[in-house]
Order: sequence, then C-alpha cells, then structure tokens
Amino acid sequence: MLLNFTIWYQNIPLFSWLRDQVYGYPIALASHLVFISLFAAMIVMTDLRLLGVAFRNQPVSDIVNQLRAPKRIGFVLAATCGLLVFGLKSEEYYYNFSFRMKVLLFLLVGVHALVFRGPVYNRAAQLDNQPPSGTVKLAAVISMLLWAGIIIAGRGIGYIPAPLFSHHFE
Repeated sequence: MLLNFTIWYQNIPLFSWLRDQVYGYPIALASHLVFISLFAAMIVMTDLRLLGVAFRNQPVSDIVNQLRAPKRIGFVLAATCGLLVFGLKSEEYYYNFSFRMKVLLFLLVGVHALVFRGPVYNRAAQLDNQPPSGTVKLAAVISMLLWAGIIIAGRGIGYIPAPLFSHHFE
C-alpha cells in the first residue's frame, strides 16, 4: 500500500516535469537544506535558552515567543521543499532505511510536541526568572536529539543507499 502511494506520488506531473529539468532535483534539495538550517538554528536557540546555557540575559518568553512564528514558517518551507525532494525520488526513498528513520523521528517530534506543549512551550512567561526545571530540561534535550536525528537521517538518505534489489524485500 505505501509502495503504491510512493509510485503514485512520484508520478504526479509536477514531479515528472521537475525530474526532467537538469536543475530540478539540485534546486529542490538545496532549498530544503537551506530552510532546514535556518529552522534548526531557531530550534537550537530555543532549546539552549530552555536549558539555561545560552541567552541567559533574555527572558525565556522572549526567545520562545519571538522565534515561534519564524520557526513555523521555516518548518513549512523546509517541509514543502522536502515534499518536493521526496516526490522526485519517492520509490527510491521508500526502500531507504535512513528515510524510514527520518519519518519515525518526525512522528516522535509530534509526540514530543503533544507531551511538552502545555507544561513547557505554552508556559514560557512562567519560566522567566527561575532556573529550568527537570521537565523543561528534558523537553529541550529531547527536542535537540530528535531534530539532530532527523538531520542525520536526512543526510543518510543521500549517502546510504537502499539495499540492491530492495523490491525483493517487500
């Protein structure tokens, strides 16, 4: 079922057209990497402030609230370019362990958001002027580990090929 989806997805006319362009894949991938870099920088800034190891002269609420909208925009741009990249090589990525790991880590980021949104991210003003609690530190460390894992898995997609004759493992 998922394999059928990937084949259908990569055969959407936009992706077929982009594959035929000399610079279609390189531009989509480069854009994806640029937006990931910008998004990741904002994530790291937020998490380091939550840990109390950077930007200590800034209230937690300033960092969290001021970076919220840019992070969302960065995520949407990175995800959009990521969907373009995926559309260009969907079937190939289907067999790639690193891609599967990246998807799993994205699911865990969703769980992280559900678990820590209320007690940490939506309470930024209450975190001002107090040392970070264990819950806050845990949220920040897990966030950095998950996003680092996503970036590492993403790079693995390009450098660790799927096994030969992957379709035999279906």
